[in-house]
Amino acid sequence: MASDNFRDNVEQELIKLNKEQVVQFAWLCAVRALPFLGSEGNFNFWIKENRQKHLFAIFYALDSAAANAAAYAAYADDDARAAAYAAYADAADEDARAAASASAAAAAAASAATNAAAKYNIDLKDIIIQNLNNIKSNGGWGDENPHELYGNIWNNFQKTLEAENCAYWGRLYQNIFSTGFELDKEALERHMSVPKEIREQGATKVANYLEELEKGATRLNEARIIILGDKGSGKTCLARRLPNPKADMTTTEESTAGVDTTIWELKKDNINVRIWDFAGHTVTHAVHRFFLSERCLYIIVYHGRTDERKRLNYWLDHIKNYGGDSEAIILVNKHDPHRVKIPINTLKDKYKIAGDHYFSIRDDSKDLESFRNVVADYIKNKPSWEKQLLPKSYYSVKEKLEDIFDKDDKENGQEYITKEDFNKIAKANDIDNVDELLKDLHFLGVSLWYDKMKEYDMLILNPEWISHGVYKIINWVSNNKKFDISLKDFALVFHNDLTRFPVEKHEFLFDFMKHYELAYETRKGKCLIIPHLLNEDRPAKLPYFQVGESLMLRYKAEQPLPPDTISRFIVRHNQEIKNENSDYKVWRYGVILEDGKGSTAMVREDDRTISVSVKGRTKTNYISALRETLNDIFNSYQSDKPELQYRIEHLTSKAGKEPIWLSEDVIINHNQAKKLEFYESYSNQYIPIKLIIENLNINLAGGTIITAGGNVDNSIHNNSYFYNCNIGLQGSLNELAQLLKEGENEEEAIKLENAAKALEQAEQLKTKEEVKKKGVLNRLKRLVVDLGDENSKLYKTVKGIKHGVSIAHDIVKAYNNIAQWAA
Repeated sequence: MASDNFRDNVEQELIKLNKEQVVQFAWLCAVRALPFLGSEGNFNFWIKENRQKHLFAIFYALDSAAANAAAYAAYADDDARAAAYAAYADAADEDARAAASASAAAAAAASAATNAAAKYNIDLKDIIIQNLNNIKSNGGWGDENPHELYGNIWNNFQKTLEAENCAYWGRLYQNIFSTGFELDKEALERHMSVPKEIREQGATKVANYLEELEKGATRLNEARIIILGDKGSGKTCLARRLPNPKADMTTTEESTAGVDTTIWELKKDNINVRIWDFAGHTVTHAVHRFFLSERCLYIIVYHGRTDERKRLNYWLDHIKNYGGDSEAIILVNKHDPHRVKIPINTLKDKYKIAGDHYFSIRDDSKDLESFRNVVADYIKNKPSWEKQLLPKSYYSVKEKLEDIFDKDDKENGQEYITKEDFNKIAKANDIDNVDELLKDLHFLGVSLWYDKMKEYDMLILNPEWISHGVYKIINWVSNNKKFDISLKDFALVFHNDLTRFPVEKHEFLFDFMKHYELAYETRKGKCLIIPHLLNEDRPAKLPYFQVGESLMLRYKAEQPLPPDTISRFIVRHNQEIKNENSDYKVWRYGVILEDGKGSTAMVREDDRTISVSVKGRTKTNYISALRETLNDIFNSYQSDKPELQYRIEHLTSKAGKEPIWLSEDVIINHNQAKKLEFYESYSNQYIPIKLIIENLNINLAGGTIITAGGNVDNSIHNNSYFYNCNIGLQGSLNELAQLLKEGENEEEAIKLENAAKALEQAEQLKTKEEVKKKGVLNRLKRLVVDLGDENSKLYKTVKGIKHGVSIAHDIVKAYNNIAQWAA
């Protein structure tokens, strides 16, 4: 470890530097530590599936610090710092921690660099002190061939990056070291302009994108405005009058059925603004998540006749969930002289609000013109799209796709094409990796390719085709006062629009509803149930969950829950819905489930709370699986997560007393502080923390549980992880087996069913050692290898089955997760 004196000396010298110099020094120390990340010739201290995101977290933190030194002080920005800290926390040795410290304080970065170097008998202390003095005097770095200091460590670093398909980053840092840590400012700008949708895919994906940018880049001259608000608030009127202030107002009979788009050309600034006007009907709100996104300007049109403050918060939360850091402008559409007062300063404390405006869209022409100028200026000056670069090759493909879909030519314009057609366009524009381009254009919203549904061979050029199709289906079901729809019914839905939505495309929309959790298919098949349209009222009889014999948890939110939360949960667990005398126990806000192993659960939403109650022989494992589903759904939203609370049983029963609810944070904090009991003041009792954790199978940070003897017990967290992966793998195996049977491939189906049975028997195994001893993974390995081998007989059989390859990929991924856990 570096001596305390060294760190003290660094800290004393840092006081003499300005903020920009401090970050410059922190960046340099972290870059010096970076080669030690691959010093052993691998990144095995990270789980394989997480390596890409951790690597890019480090690269992005370094780039952020370099590009914004004056603003970042001693830290990278919040996103990069959080990402780099994730890498730091997950790293298993000092080398990785040193490299991941790019966003930590400069003195810590210096110590980290020397710590990593010391492990390999490399002394960086004098060099770092010299660098510090050079920065203070605005001199150079003073190193000649600085990478030669590392010897074989440097070669291992380069080879390890290359093995992870990250040779681009190896070349980048080779150049940075070779030029004496001089940065290419143009390259840095390209790095920082990579869209978030691409960054989230990891280091290799970003590298591919940057390599395309280096061949030539074009600024993306497009922006999006998304207009939201309740039905009748004036959204469509605004959508019409932003491009044309003299456009006709809507009539009382007109209403947006789903989403309408309009182009607003800001010719002076050469920007095309796409305006999306979303329906205000409550029934369609659950579909918004497919079309709302980041890097947009949101405008909430608020009904000025009634002071319904909760609705304003509802839409602001809606934007926060799906729009990330996008800002909103609030427009109060006045209908009378009374000015609605909204607590704008209070709202700004919680939400990103760019401004608030009060006028009548219909009557106040001067205010409307002023508002149009405000919006145009915002679009023109917003960096999130002003600095957005697109590779020239991508841009050329984008323009060609737009030519094929000509919105002004209704007869000849195409709203979708085949992948073969796309491949021809890509090759004509010298694209080497066509599949990567296909995915990138999807992430950027230029065109839509749904990889889970690639067997339909449809690249969507017009997102409205999807949105109109889905909204038409949902509105038809709602208007007919139903909650289900058969594939045959689609002909009725689209009877006036069969040219645009021909019969041969109905199955695509049917499966789209399933794959993206808008609906689930009934056990009889070819009929969808849309949970969001089920009856609001619960069944007359519900199961009783006796205190002491059941487990219960709940998620309590301060803000309204996203409108699709419980419906997505129901879709994911539809195979477990309790069926009594053909009466499905499911309603709009809840469901009764059975795990098939003797346990029953009830999950319901009520007043910003989702509660989960479970009873039966396997109640601990079952509540764990249901909790994991809800956690995954809540993690997909951008807004604040609801508080997870557990019902705690009383040691002494008191008649009429409500149960204690204890938050997961309190339980985990007690565990981490090695407090063995929680004091409950009302009943004056001490509740054992270990008992709570075991009964509810709580997944603790770090995966450790403190036992009554003060020892560390890892078995519960590990068993929980194995159980949850196991459940998913069993489901995928059985699903694929059923498809094979339907295709008369009985022999292959039996193999999969036997594998699922072996996993079911393994559920009760408590440790990794038991799993290994029983040979569970070895029995699966050959099967998984065949499923992943495109030349194997099993793979070729599966490939001929609809959805077979997608399920096979899920099986391979789940097996790899369990294998990583057991390693």
